[in-house]
Amino acid sequence: MKTCLGWGSILLGVWVGTCGGCTGPSQRLNAPPQGPSAQPSDLQDPYVFMVDNGMLYDMCLAEVHFIPHTADINGLGARRLSRYGELLKDSGGTIHLETEATDDILTAARIGTIQEYLASTGLDMTQVTIKAGLPRGRAIEATAAIRIKTEGTVNDYAGKSSTSGAPSSGSAPTGSSSSGSSSKGL
Repeated sequence: MKTCLGWGSILLGVWVGTCGGCTGPSQRLNAPPQGPSAQPSDLQDPYVFMVDNGMLYDMCLAEVHFIPHTADINGLGARRLSRYGELLKDSGGTIHLETEATDDILTAARIGTIQEYLASTGLDMTQVTIKAGLPRGRAIEATAAIRIKTEGTVNDYAGKSSTSGAPSSGSAPTGSSSSGSSSKGL
């Protein structure tokens, strides 16, 4: 009886394993540079709109879009700028270069690279401005950022703020104030 169950389990495993390969190729959500797919997912088009809306809200490039320590864009930057070239043809706008670089010459060179690349896509550069600085959008209040930094992660912070977005009552550890004094009631 035990031998029969053992062989039955083995045969069942072989049958499931061989039939698993008969399902055909799966659908793909990814887009270039991975390339088009013969089996695109039905969800691919909505994701394109979601990504485009996010890019239009953010309107920025960052260090990650450049080859480190140079003004040359990498593949990720080229893909992003190509898409901005398509998205901004009608409306134009301001693209922000978010950088931690303290080298003004490098920052200016990167802005020049962005302008050249966008112009090469056929974009009317009289409608587009490139600025160094943070992207637009609603940011977190400084006091809340200090509290998160000293007390835990953003997930730990969820639900601990008042309706205005300001932190609830409590105090941050001594020494977190820029004046060097205790900062109670951040």
